[in-house]
Amino acid sequence: MLGSHEMPMPGQIWGIIIALYLFLAGMSAGAYATAFLAQRLYPEARKIRWAGYLVAPWLVIVGLVLLMVDAEAGFFHPWRFLYLYVGRPTSIMAIGVYILTVFAPLALYRFFVTLAEVWKEGGEKRWPLKLDRLFSQPPGWLRWLVEGRPGLDFFGLVMAAATATYTALLIGDVHAVPLWNTSVLPVLFVTSAFSTGIAVTLFTAVAWDPRAEEHAYPFLTLGCSLKGLELFLLFSLLYFGWYGDVAGRAAVADLMWGRLALPFWGGLVFLGLVVPLYIELKERKHLAVVYAARFALAWAASAGGASPSSDAQSATSAEGGEGGARLFSAGQFACLLAVAGGLLLRYLILEAGYFVQFLH
Repeated sequence: MLGSHEMPMPGQIWGIIIALYLFLAGMSAGAYATAFLAQRLYPEARKIRWAGYLVAPWLVIVGLVLLMVDAEAGFFHPWRFLYLYVGRPTSIMAIGVYILTVFAPLALYRFFVTLAEVWKEGGEKRWPLKLDRLFSQPPGWLRWLVEGRPGLDFFGLVMAAATATYTALLIGDVHAVPLWNTSVLPVLFVTSAFSTGIAVTLFTAVAWDPRAEEHAYPFLTLGCSLKGLELFLLFSLLYFGWYGDVAGRAAVADLMWGRLALPFWGGLVFLGLVVPLYIELKERKHLAVVYAARFALAWAASAGGASPSSDAQSATSAEGGEGGARLFSAGQFACLLAVAGGLLLRYLILEAGYFVQFLH
C-alpha cells in the first residue's frame, strides 16, 4: 500500500546531493582500482596509472564535503557531522564514514607518491611549493610518502573495494523502499562504480597524453564487459521491482513509461550505456588490430635477428604521434557519456523510489 500524499518521496529526502556523494565516492574507488590494475599488470601504461591515482582522492574528498552539506553540518557546526561517527556506530552510514575516513588518506598518500613519479619522469625540474626538494631529498620519516609502499597500495585497493561496496549497500539498507531493498541494486552500483572509474581514468590519461590510448585495450575490454553487465543488472532490477509489491511496481512504471521515462531511456540507457558501449567496442577493435600488427612486427624482427624493441618503439611512435593534451576524441566522448550515465543512474534510482506504509 502506498503512503499518503503528505509523506515525502524518498527522492525528496535523499536527493541530488546524496546521488552525487554516492557517485563520486564510487567513481573514486573505481579510479583507484583501475590505477592499481595498471600498476600491477600493465606497467607500461604509466599515464593510465598516474591518472587514476591523481584523480581518486579528490573525487572522494568532494563526496565527503557533499555528505557534510547534506548532514547540514556546514563548516560552522562540524559536530553534527561528527555525530555520524558516534551516534549510531553500527549503522551502515557510520560504517561507510569509517571506511571513507581510511580510504581518503590512503588515496592522498598514493597521490603524493604519483606526483613524485611524475616529477622524476619529467626530468626532475623545479616545481612550485618546493616539492622538487621534497622529492629529491625527502626526510627519513617522509620517505614512504615519496617512494611508496606496496603494502599500503594494496590496503588502498581493499579500502577502495570497501568504498564501492558501501556506496552500493547504503540505500539498499532502506527497507521501506522496495526498489532499493533488493539484492540486485548493490551489484549494479558496484559495477557502475568500477565502470565510471575506468572511464574517468582513461579520459584523464588521454587528455594528458594521447599516446595513452595505445595502452587502453585491456581497460576498454573490461569497461565494455562492465557496461554490458550494467545493462543486464539494470533490467533485472526493473524485472524484480515490477513483480514485487505495489510500491516497486509504481517505481518501475515511473522509470519505464512515466515521469522519468525520458531521462531513463534517452539519458541513462541510450546515452549513458549503449552509445559508450558501441564507441568503446569500435575503439577496442581498432586497438586489437594495432596490437596484432605490433606483435607480428616484433615476431618478424625477432626471427630476423633485429631488435624487436626498437621496431616496436618506432611503430608505437608512428601510431601515437606527438604527445600533448587532447580533448574529446571518440574514446574520450564515450568516457564522458559513461561518467554522466553513472551519475544519472544513481539519481534516477533515488528519484524513482516509493515508500511502503507499514500498517500496525
